[in-house]
Amino acid sequence: MRFPQIYFFGRSRKLLKSPAEFSTRKVLEYYSELEELKRAVSEHFTVENVFYEAGILTFQVAEREIKDRFRKLYKDLRRLGYLPAARLQDGKVVIRVFRYREPALGWMRYRNLPLILFIATLAAVFVDGFLRASSPGYDILLGERSILDKFLEASLFTIFLMMIIGLHELGHLASARRSGMEATLPYFIPGIPGMIPTFGAVIFQKEPIINRDDMFDLGISGPIMSFIISLLASIFVVKVQTLWLTEAEYLKVVEAIKSRGGSFLPAPLIMELIMILSAVPGKVPLIAGVTGFAAWLGFLVTALNLLPIWQLDGSKIFRSLLTPRQHRIASYISLAFLAVMGYFFIAILFLLLMSRMPDIPPLDEVSPLSRGRKLLFAAVLLMIALSFVPAYSF
Repeated sequence: MRFPQIYFFGRSRKLLKSPAEFSTRKVLEYYSELEELKRAVSEHFTVENVFYEAGILTFQVAEREIKDRFRKLYKDLRRLGYLPAARLQDGKVVIRVFRYREPALGWMRYRNLPLILFIATLAAVFVDGFLRASSPGYDILLGERSILDKFLEASLFTIFLMMIIGLHELGHLASARRSGMEATLPYFIPGIPGMIPTFGAVIFQKEPIINRDDMFDLGISGPIMSFIISLLASIFVVKVQTLWLTEAEYLKVVEAIKSRGGSFLPAPLIMELIMILSAVPGKVPLIAGVTGFAAWLGFLVTALNLLPIWQLDGSKIFRSLLTPRQHRIASYISLAFLAVMGYFFIAILFLLLMSRMPDIPPLDEVSPLSRGRKLLFAAVLLMIALSFVPAYSF
């Protein structure tokens, strides 16, 4: 199963070659380029030493607080066709310079592909909503309805679910562009109507992440949007599409739905809280519209996406705060959590995918995550707690 996320692709670490690897006629060009790189680094940092390390041009600098300086250096080197990478080495900050190569777009050269995939996903979601609105359970709750009623219900379902997915990806896109990184339009992934209507969407960023702040922002920008839209969808469902029944009526309806092959999904904590705040004394709530499933799915995907696994959004969020080893431990704990909560096959799939994905740190690994973002990390944990839905009822 693939969930909404943002990728970087085509990152090239082709090294700056040494003079010996050039023909004589290119030596002058090489040294001219080398001096330009030295001048660019020296404009932003106090250079203490310049050397080649494993064939990589490396600058040892005096500064330790480098976040703003490094971002400016990145922009200068990017114009020259290079990328910097800052690391701590023996207590000193070293900046390595790599040649940048434009990513090969491949199948993404088709300009109309995002639109085609969007229309296909829109159709799959609508058909899924219509099939769900036509299920016998809703006939029990609402009586016999016309095709138009089911069409309107499917339309609401489509609007909310596409907003949850679409605004999630637009949140990523806005965050990437705010950080100065070019990214593609969202590529929606149609699903199978009657099962999973969509597998989300992806945005491909064309440049690497500069620092931990940018990594955190990229990770959290999408889930915040999908959480808010899912919350609004839940409020709409509770206010407009929820029946408030006596306990006897509720038990009778539940028994009738189960006898027709229907089932009930466990609700995330946030939906339970909304129900409590909207409670009618002496009545039991029962959602009578497929839009409730859109909100439910939005919360589930948001929670899963926030876990520090594979290339999900949560992986960027946790990696911006943790060391590679700590992040790996958090990933395995999350996989165990998923398995215990009933998502065993998803946990196995993520485990297999995670084993094939290398750690991709930000270019600036020296600068820590800002204090404000560290505090915001608590909101990430809260969203997981409020949104997560186990695969079974306790």
